[in-house]
Formats: sequence, C-alpha cells, structure tokens
Amino acid sequence: MNHRSSRKGALRRCAAAILAAAMFTLGAAGADADEAERIMGDIDGDGVVTSADALTILRHSVGIEQIDKSLLEYADLDTDGEVTSSDALLALKGNVTPHIEFPETYTACCGERLNLKAKMEPADVYGDVKFEYLVGISESTDGMTDENGDPYKVLDITNTGRIKAFHPGTATVKAVASNGMRAVCTVTVKDMVTSYTITSGSSSLKVTTHMMTNNDCYNMTDDFTKIDGVVVHSTATPGVMADRWYTAWNKPNTDAAVHSFLDDNGVYNYLPLDQTAWHAGQPANKTYLDFEICEPSGFYYEGNTVTGYDVYAQTPYFNKIWSNATLYTAFLCDRYGLTADDVISHGEAGRMGIGTNHGDPDHWFVLHNKDMDDFRADVAKLLSQGIKVSSSTIVSSGMAPSGASDEFDESEFEGIFAVWDDYDWR
Repeated sequence: MNHRSSRKGALRRCAAAILAAAMFTLGAAGADADEAERIMGDIDGDGVVTSADALTILRHSVGIEQIDKSLLEYADLDTDGEVTSSDALLALKGNVTPHIEFPETYTACCGERLNLKAKMEPADVYGDVKFEYLVGISESTDGMTDENGDPYKVLDITNTGRIKAFHPGTATVKAVASNGMRAVCTVTVKDMVTSYTITSGSSSLKVTTHMMTNNDCYNMTDDFTKIDGVVVHSTATPGVMADRWYTAWNKPNTDAAVHSFLDDNGVYNYLPLDQTAWHAGQPANKTYLDFEICEPSGFYYEGNTVTGYDVYAQTPYFNKIWSNATLYTAFLCDRYGLTADDVISHGEAGRMGIGTNHGDPDHWFVLHNKDMDDFRADVAKLLSQGIKVSSSTIVSSGMAPSGASDEFDESEFEGIFAVWDDYDWR
C-alpha cells in the first residue's frame, strides 16, 4: 500500500472518530462570536473547542458544509493554509496547536560539536517528520580571515542537525518540517575556556579546553571518518609546559597541531577531539587521536641525544605525567570505543610505517625503566575500573588559559622547531 492510500485510510478513521464523538452536538458554523476572544478551533463561538467544532471542520473539509470565511483561520489549526481532516483531528484532541520543538537560542564554544534536535508536536498527528536544516552563515566576529581574505565561518551544519562551531559570531538555523512549518534557532558561538574532570578509581585529571582557532589545522582539516587508536608523543622541548603551547601555535602558517598537551598539572585540549590533527604525518593523522606529553626542564638535546638528564631528580615529575597520561589515554579509549591495544607511541607509529621516523616518547620512558607495554597495561587497568567524566564548566570567555602569556618567545621553542621543522606533519 502506498503512502497516499494509507493516509486516506487514516483520514477515514479520523472522520469516524469525530462523527462518533459529535453525533449529539452538531451545530451550524457561524461568525457570531467575539473575534477578540475566539481561540483556535472554536468555530461555534462558545469559548471552548469541542467535538462539535471538530465535526464542523471535518464537514467543511469534505465539502458538506462551508465555514464562514472570517472563521477559516480558526479552523486551520495546523497553520498549513488549508482546512483539512488533520485540523479536525487536532480540534478533537482539544486545540493542540502543532509546532516544532526546537530551541530558540543556543550558545556553543568554538570547536564544539553538537546535535540540535527538532521534532513535530503532536507527533501522533504527523508521524515521522523529516527536517531540512538550513543555516545563514554570519561573518565571524574575531576578525580572522581565511586564505582568500574572507571572514571565517561561524559554523557548519548538516541536514541531520549536526553542528560544528568554528569562530565567534551568530548564525540562524532553521528546522523545516515536511508540511512547510518552520522553527528558528539563533546559535551564538563564543571563544570560551571550559574544563572538566576525568576520574577512574582514586585517580583524577583536570582537562582545560580552549581551541586554537587561528591555527591552520583547526580551519582546514575535517572530522575523523574513523578512529583506529591513540598516538602518544612527547615534545622534545624541555621545560615548556602545556599552557604555553596555546600562545605558540594559535596562529596561521603553523604546520603542526595536536589535540592536546599534557603535563604534571593536567591536560590542555587545543583541537576538537573529533577533528583530524597534524601530529605524526600520514596516514596516522587521518585515523589516530593524539596528545603530547611535556618534558621537564633541567636537561637538553644534542641532536637526538638526551644530555644532562637526572633520573632521580625527575622521577616525581615523571610519575605524575605517567599517571595523567595513562588516565587521559583511558578516557580517549573509553570515549571512542578503543582498547589499550589500540594505543601506540610516535616511535611505534614510525616503525609501523604510518608516521614520521621519531622515537618519542620511548626515548624518555626508557630512562625511567618504562616502555609502551607498561603504559598499555596501566591504561587497560584504568579502563577496567571505569571512566567517569564531570560536566563541562565555563572557566572564562575570550581569553587564553590561565598561566599562558600573550607574548610569544620563540627561544622557548627552539627544540620543537629544530626537531619538527624537517618533517611534513600534514
């Protein structure tokens, strides 16, 4: 049976229900009520919507009776411009005006992925309704422009309501039902710093999120189509902690970008976790999440050789970042349906032929008699205990994370530039 014949059958059942309900209350349609007090569906002007009104609407819809022209707007309960049996059914239900449940406003953080939900009410009248999502992209208000000199877009949206928030500004999103009814949501995107806490057993870790909205990777790469695992890195830049990388890399013409940096104080997440990053080269970038562990001060590199590293003095810092890194990795695995076996180091990625030829963080772990097998074992243990994540809270709006400087001192980053500049991270 096709949809048209199915609908006719439903209308016949609707008519039968209305006739049965109104068989003793049939009245003539007229225009004698005070228009200022009339409510939708009240055709006979008695101040309430009854089965008699529903029957009048039904009779009009099939041509048996004519409702006065001045009252037609009150008979069109679904506001589709016509008086049909659907309006009669709505009147029988008690003046339930159909509408789309859709938020009027929504505020999102830069980098946020969200699903705007819209549904038709009453659903049992219309059944499943398809929505066409449209967006009027406003210009970004942060003053940044793309490679063509055009202002960055505020957001993207799919026809299923999936939104990617990019740059500060506002955009109008419309949900359009199959019957033409529309609802509008104004989405405001803000550059905000937020935080949440990850816990497993007695271990906890604070994650601070602030998107590097000026980094080329943030503005040029797409979301993952699949995620195969997590790549663990270390920075090879002694003494530069996680909060400082925001200042260093939140600018155009930066050929590297990672999802997060981690140190003994916590995690700073600078790129949407759903989006591909420039961290290990191809093809790993396309299917692997990543984060960088910040290395402590007190030593330096001669080429690829670690010089002046005091294992005993660095053990407290190392133990803390080990705890933080394994917990953060367990969180990523739990969130994206991965296991500890899906976790590799940058060094392992290179040996597998899916990333650039680097040795981190294996070269550092070994100084403390640890390796990636130990790391994966601890991740598996945390996963077995369960991962909990607190609700995200706003720390501040439109500013760098606490502790980060607005001034960029390139000398702090000589190690990373010297080691990384010889590679194509995209």
